[in-house]
Amino acid sequence: MNVLIKMIEVLMYTGIGLLAGCLIGLAVIPLVHERAVRLTIRRMERALPYSIEEIQADKDLLRADFAMSTRRLELSIEQLRNRTASQFAELGRKSDVINRLKAQRDVLKVEVLGLKAEIAALKRQPDRWRAEPRAKVNYVGAMLRQWVPHKVHH
Repeated sequence: MNVLIKMIEVLMYTGIGLLAGCLIGLAVIPLVHERAVRLTIRRMERALPYSIEEIQADKDLLRADFAMSTRRLELSIEQLRNRTASQFAELGRKSDVINRLKAQRDVLKVEVLGLKAEIAALKRQPDRWRAEPRAKVNYVGAMLRQWVPHKVHH
């Protein structure tokens, strides 16, 4: 029985301690809450403008920021336009060169076809070249002189 009384005594002291802690907590919680509310109100008041002049100044600042960002975008657009214009000009110059080279290629193709036709015609007349070997060398040399400088200089 003695043990039972000691257990009850321990439970009673524990309960009294918990009740005392709760009472102290009830006394302190309103103070902490009041301070939190006061700090929050002070922070919100600092965030809000006090006068119409401050509101107008904030609006002007926002307008200035927007104008600066708009100007930066306009400058970057202008730079991009200039860059694309120069690239188009360069493409035009390159296409002129390409067209000139194509024209030269076509002229050379025509010359090659003409030379092939001449070769075919000469192959059909083998007796003439056998009789005049010197004329064959002179003819080929003249053709080379005519064709090689044209190819080298252009």
